[in-house]
Amino acid sequence: MVAITGCKVRKNTVPAESGATTEAAPVNKLKKLEEIKSSMATYSTLSLRAKADLVIDNSSNDATMSIRISHSKAIWISVTAIAGLEVARVLITPDSVKILNRLESTYTQKPFKFLYEYANKEINFNMIENILAGNPFQETLTENSEINMDVKQSTITGMLGSLAYNMVFNEKNKLTQTSLKDNKASQSLIVGYGNFIEVQNQIFPHTVNLKSQADRKNVVIDLKYSRVGINETLEMPFNVPKRFTVNN
Repeated sequence: MVAITGCKVRKNTVPAESGATTEAAPVNKLKKLEEIKSSMATYSTLSLRAKADLVIDNSSNDATMSIRISHSKAIWISVTAIAGLEVARVLITPDSVKILNRLESTYTQKPFKFLYEYANKEINFNMIENILAGNPFQETLTENSEINMDVKQSTITGMLGSLAYNMVFNEKNKLTQTSLKDNKASQSLIVGYGNFIEVQNQIFPHTVNLKSQADRKNVVIDLKYSRVGINETLEMPFNVPKRFTVNN
């Protein structure tokens, strides 16, 4: 687990006049939270295409991933092998996960909690969407979080239930790393972002590096976005061939 810490902002002690008190730190904290929120990418739909290196439990594969997101509604993912053949298709909604495995001709439909086998129970649909878009989690941008600031970066830390989070932002308030850890459940997630690009006056990461560990399940995904499209009309086809075996 990569731990990133920073020095706390010193409070400037200023003699207060009679009957008046001043607290500079809380004002700076609220200002920084608003700056981070205003720097988040916004969209109704998001279309991503990426070269992907996938490592799942020491099994490595190169692929191309097409990712389509309808904000707060659905995430559609198509995984294509180097030969140009689609090997899997996934549809994630706030309450379900559907998977087409074309290599094994199987279809799996599970409730959203199926993902907890690979991630902490605090993770929800919007968090997955934000990970792909390079946004911080809304649940962490609160006054309850600890904020450390210096010239080059800011760090936000805190707790979501049993999940400890640590987020690092650059001088432009864009997320460069998210770290989540639950020691009791032996779960951790580290996501790094880099090579930022501008798309329609918004900033998106060009690279996303994800490392997930849940019990004995390990997943590493390195994405290099070759295309980012905002607010396009998207289709999310998900037809199950009759010959597929259903696994529920």
